Amino acid sequence: MKKSGFTHESAKNESKEWYTPPEVFQAIGLTYDMDTASPGAAVVPWIPAEVHLTKVEDGLKTKWWGRVFTNPPYGKDTPAWVKKFVEHHHGVMLVFARVDTTWFHDYAVKSDCIVFMRGRIKFLRPDGTPGGSAGAGSMLLGCGLDCVDALKKSKLGYFVRNAGVLGTFGRPI
Repeated sequence: MKKSGFTHESAKNESKEWYTPPEVFQAIGLTYDMDTASPGAAVVPWIPAEVHLTKVEDGLKTKWWGRVFTNPPYGKDTPAWVKKFVEHHHGVMLVFARVDTTWFHDYAVKSDCIVFMRGRIKFLRPDGTPGGSAGAGSMLLGCGLDCVDALKKSKLGYFVRNAGVLGTFGRPI
């Protein structure tokens, strides 16, 4: 199987749905108004979000509000998810650390901070068992002063703050 590097590739007939482990949320220590790309609250009850947008609600088409958490489906729509996240500008996003991509240079760099995560995340399979590590390193994007502070304190990896001056929700002023 040729791997594109943008999805959670898996063996034939194995689910490609891998979920962010609870340890990531514990380290960040925030609650969210929305999980914008969720399999559903019943599937991932450890994700501290009031609203869980599933495939049915389509997080790319639904208006976001408040502080969001986004671990988008990886693949051809990654640029659209990252663009929407930085335009919303309040939350935390988990994506592959693909610094060689156009979407990284066009959108990810507009976040208020980036955490290049130490090691590779061991995502969870739908049955709750650990999946292998991801096919690449991951990064967390943070927008908003509260998210920047939480990501800095999380010690999840190498923290880089945007050099711009931050406004109320991290918007450059």
